[in-house]
Amino acid sequence: MSKVIYVTGAPASGKSTTTKLLLERVEAVEVWEYGARLVEHLRKTGVDIADQDELREKSSRLAVAAAVDRVDDALLEFVGERRGRGHVVIDSHPVTREHHGFRITAFSHDRFRLLAPDEIWCFYTAPEVAVARIAADPRGRPMVDVETARMHTMLQASVAATYGIVAGCPVYLFDTDRDQESLVRS
Repeated sequence: MSKVIYVTGAPASGKSTTTKLLLERVEAVEVWEYGARLVEHLRKTGVDIADQDELREKSSRLAVAAAVDRVDDALLEFVGERRGRGHVVIDSHPVTREHHGFRITAFSHDRFRLLAPDEIWCFYTAPEVAVARIAADPRGRPMVDVETARMHTMLQASVAATYGIVAGCPVYLFDTDRDQESLVRS
């Protein structure tokens, strides 16, 4: 049985790495990578943006509510067309680190119910690990301290739990400090 799986987690939690492993090992999986789709949308509307690294650097200055709303519309259409044909994995993170602190750009209650995921997966890692991963490979992500990384993870998990309540589906929290190969096998 195919599923729609909403994947989230704070920066450096292992979302992209684990999603790539899933694509290599599981057949009939389509991935909606929210950041890539947002960059594509911004370019179509005339925003001069190089890539997701720049999106991470300039987050709230580029990812304004109207742009996020349009990409949400496209996501709902994407899932609607593919539901039942194979697994759909949505790689997203509605909590972003901004110059003032954090911003949550979440789906509305009604729109998330329309998305109707079968499961929500929230990836997390120890804050010290997140800090080390970002330092080693920033990719546009702002440097954070341990407490900021901890707060980001907690906010992301809170959004995932709220989404699970709204959608009436299970929420799984995966510790990506473990070997990611074992996560994909489980």
